[in-house]
Amino acid sequence: MEQRGTGGAGERTTLEVVVPLRPGDHATLVHCLSALLQQTRTPQRVVLVDDGGPERDHALQMAREFARANDIGLAVVRRRWSIGHVATLKRQARESDADVLVLLPPSTVLESPDYLQACVEALDGAVGVGSACGRVEALWPAHRRRLERLPAFRHWVADDGYVDPLAAPGRAARIQGWLAAAMLSHMVRLGLDLPDRATMRACGSVVLPAGAVAYRRRYLRDLFNRVEPVRGDDLGAWPGQVIAHAFATEGYRAMRIDAVTARIQPPALSRLPRLCWSGWIGWLQAGYWFDPLLRSPLRQLTRRWRVRGAPHRLEAERRAVEEAFREPFGERITRLQGRPIGRYLLRRSAVLAGLAVLAWVLVLQGRWTALGVLALLELALACVRVARVAPASERGSAVLHALVSVPLRWGGILLGPVAMLRVVSGIWLDRRFRWRRNAHRGSRQRGARP
Repeated sequence: MEQRGTGGAGERTTLEVVVPLRPGDHATLVHCLSALLQQTRTPQRVVLVDDGGPERDHALQMAREFARANDIGLAVVRRRWSIGHVATLKRQARESDADVLVLLPPSTVLESPDYLQACVEALDGAVGVGSACGRVEALWPAHRRRLERLPAFRHWVADDGYVDPLAAPGRAARIQGWLAAAMLSHMVRLGLDLPDRATMRACGSVVLPAGAVAYRRRYLRDLFNRVEPVRGDDLGAWPGQVIAHAFATEGYRAMRIDAVTARIQPPALSRLPRLCWSGWIGWLQAGYWFDPLLRSPLRQLTRRWRVRGAPHRLEAERRAVEEAFREPFGERITRLQGRPIGRYLLRRSAVLAGLAVLAWVLVLQGRWTALGVLALLELALACVRVARVAPASERGSAVLHALVSVPLRWGGILLGPVAMLRVVSGIWLDRRFRWRRNAHRGSRQRGARP
C-alpha cells in the first residue's frame, strides 16, 4: 500500500495491520476497511486472515472486491480449516518483519484518522511500552451510515444499491439494537474508561487494551515463544486478558491514548450472557496463571517487614536489584518486588469477588430487602461514576445507559461465584487450567529460574 504518513520519528517504524475474519464479519468488514483507508499513517501491509471452517461466509470475497474498487493491495491468508484466533496472531508475530503489529477486528472501525500514527508514536516514545490503544466507544447506526458515505465505500458500492445487513427491519429489532449499543456503551465507560484513567495516573498503564490494539511485535513473539511449550495455542476463555497479564508480569506497559477513538459494533443481546461468562472465566484464569502479579502488594509488605527498623537494608536491596537487572523487565523482578499495576488488579479482583459473593449470600438467605438496598446503592454508584467520565453533553445518555444495563450488570455479578466454582473445579478436579503449576514445574526441570 502506498505510504501516506505525515513524517516524523514514528515513520521509521514499520507497521502491519492484521484483520482476522470470522463468520458474520461480512456485515462490518467493508466499514472497517473504509475507515482504515482514512488513516494518515498507512501501514506497509494489511493482512486479511480467513480462518476457514464450515461456517465461512463471503467476507473475503467482499474484501477482494473492495481492494479492486479502490486500487489497493491486500495480503490474504485463506485457510481451509480453522486454527483459531490465538494461532493466527502467533503466526503473524513470528512471520512478519514489521516493528508494530496492529490487531484490528472487522467489528472495529478507527474513527480518528490519526489512530495508527498515535499508537506508533506511543510505542516509540517510551521504553517498556508493549502495546497501545485508543479509547473505545460503541458503533451506533448513525456512525455506520457516516462510514457508508466515505469515498472508499462508495467506490465499492458503485452504482449498486447498498442494504445494510445490520439494519433493524422492525421496531422490536430497533429496540434490541439500541439496547445492545446502550449496554456496550455503558460497560465501556464503567469497565474501561474509569479503570484506565485510574491506572494510567498511577502506573502509566491500563489493565486490558481493547479495540484496535497495536503490539510491539518482538514482545508479542517472545510471549508466544515462552507460552507455547507449556500451553500451546490455548490462552483461555479471553486471550486478550492473558496477553495483557503476561505483558504486565514482564513489566511491559499497555498505554491508552485518550486523543484517538475506535468504535466497536455492539454484539447481539443474545450473546451478552456468553460474553459475561467468558469475561469472568478469562479474568480468573489470567489471575491464576500470573499469580505473581496479583501478589505484588504482599511482596512489598513482606519486603518492608523483612527490613523493618533498617531502612539502609531496603535501599541496599533496591540497589542490588538494579545492578543485577539493568532493565526493570522480566518475571523475576515481579516475583521479587511486584509491579504497581498488581496492586490495582488485586484490589479490583477483591471488590468484584466480594460484591458477587455478598449478593449470593443475600440470595441464599432470602434477605431480599438487603439485596434490594445493595442493588440500589450499586446503581447509584454506577450512575455517578459513568456521569463523571462522560462529556457534559452525554451525561444524560450515560445515566440512561446505566439504568437499562442493570440486568446485564447484575447478571454478570451473579455469574461471578459460579465462574469461580468452575475454575476451581477445573484446577483441582479435572486438572484443567493448570498452566501456572505445570509451567513452574517445567522451569525447575530445565534448570530455569523459579
